Amino acid sequence: MGLDMYLERFPRYKDYGVKNIRAFEDHREWEKSGGLKENGSFEDWGSYGYDYLPKEEDMPFFESLVSTKYWDWDKEHKFPHERIYEQVAYWRKANAIHQWFVVNVQDYEDDCEYHDEVTKEKLEELRDICKKILEEVVLIKGKVKNGYRLGKNGKEEPIYEDGFLVLNPKICEELLPTEDGFFFGSTEYNQWYMDEVKYTYEKINKILEETDFDNQMIYYCSSW
Repeated sequence: MGLDMYLERFPRYKDYGVKNIRAFEDHREWEKSGGLKENGSFEDWGSYGYDYLPKEEDMPFFESLVSTKYWDWDKEHKFPHERIYEQVAYWRKANAIHQWFVVNVQDYEDDCEYHDEVTKEKLEELRDICKKILEEVVLIKGKVKNGYRLGKNGKEEPIYEDGFLVLNPKICEELLPTEDGFFFGSTEYNQWYMDEVKYTYEKINKILEETDFDNQMIYYCSSW
């Protein structure tokens, strides 16, 4: 339970978007698992239904793009799966990063749906924000909150442990503020916030290096 966040890479082809590709993959899984005989109609079974399926003449092209992929968090490649799209970044409860995408890509709509494409320019913008924070933030020793425990009065009490706090959080608040939400994680500016900023900076650099934006698209989505 909690906020899970993803950047995914899709092929760019004709005027098809992410929902068309996900509909193709849903249909492929529906057929592999028995189709109408086992699962009922695809319209009821699939996330996007027939309205988003690619045209019949384009189905072979998408089929040719299916290959074995691994989730970004699956560092040991224990969970292979056949997909067209590829997960290229994964965060958990990095609410500051999530809020940036909600504001800058999703037009303030926070609904666990795909929205606009994350362009190369948007990725560079977030990359540069993370770079500035990494260069300018100063960490000092302090007590950081790490979860909660049930106190004697039956109420939750924060657990504090030795760690590092951001000495100058103003730059974080201005450029990449945290955002409270249901199981969104900590809103403090500390070592874990900085770990997420560093991860984001490194991942976006990798995505920018490896993505052919003329022929590929990047999308953000989240769930909780």
